[in-house]
Amino acid sequence: MMSGVQALVASARRIGILLAGSILLLAGIALLVLPGPGVPLMIGGLALLGTQFSWARPASAWLRARFSAAIGALRRRTWLKRSP
Repeated sequence: MMSGVQALVASARRIGILLAGSILLLAGIALLVLPGPGVPLMIGGLALLGTQFSWARPASAWLRARFSAAIGALRRRTWLKRSP
């Protein structure tokens, strides 16, 4: 059984992860329309939230896959433009 201090530390850790992940996620969403790295912050926020909340894991995996596909398409497109 957890002591009172251990329960308090566990609750504080969970709240800290919730706050930090939410801030990263919201900042990433804001940076989608503002200049800055929006998608990486969203991925980081979802990954952090995924350590405590099961709903964030598939969302993080989906976003990471979409971002990787977009980067790959951009690289192929850029590479095709550079060839003579």
